[in-house]
Amino acid sequence: MSCWPYPTLTCRGTAGGQMWWTGPGAGTRNGIATAILVKDRCYLVDCGHGVGRQLMVAGISVSSISGIFLTHLHSDHTIDLGSLAIFGLYDLQPGDRIKLLGPGDRGMLPRPTGRAAAPPAPVFPDRPTPGKVALFDAILGGYAADLNDRIFDTLRPSPYEFFDVEDIAVPEGIGYHPNDDPTPDAEPFESFADDLVT
Repeated sequence: MSCWPYPTLTCRGTAGGQMWWTGPGAGTRNGIATAILVKDRCYLVDCGHGVGRQLMVAGISVSSISGIFLTHLHSDHTIDLGSLAIFGLYDLQPGDRIKLLGPGDRGMLPRPTGRAAAPPAPVFPDRPTPGKVALFDAILGGYAADLNDRIFDTLRPSPYEFFDVEDIAVPEGIGYHPNDDPTPDAEPFESFADDLVT
């Protein structure tokens, strides 16, 4: 395992938006992901397109990741979470644990744009704004046949043996409202801590 002599921040991808970038330089940019390296550990912020490959190119093993933090649940920040969790199984050993944190269920849809002649119909109306836990469960659920083949055929472990998934709870009383005040002025609050970082 690598050991970084001092805390280091490395951008593993900066291409935002729900698209593959075309034109000059097509294929050279990767989705949003930032690795914070402290001693022998990696703390990953966001899992944009190509994150697993970018970690490998940088010599950062999945087994060095202690925490994955999703800033928000738009696809350009989360699209390769599934590949990291599923392909990453082959880099993890018994006892490895990765904390996976992100926003919880927003609780309501955004207001329709003023350009809408009629309110749009949401996809998955029974659960239109799932949080991090529900997203992770849905991703793995979509790959249940693949995961179960590997679990039964080769005795590979379940991703749930390695990932501790948690929605970050917004503190009460700070004035948060998904539409009216999604980023209220508030004191910082702790969402994660281990022996190296808080």
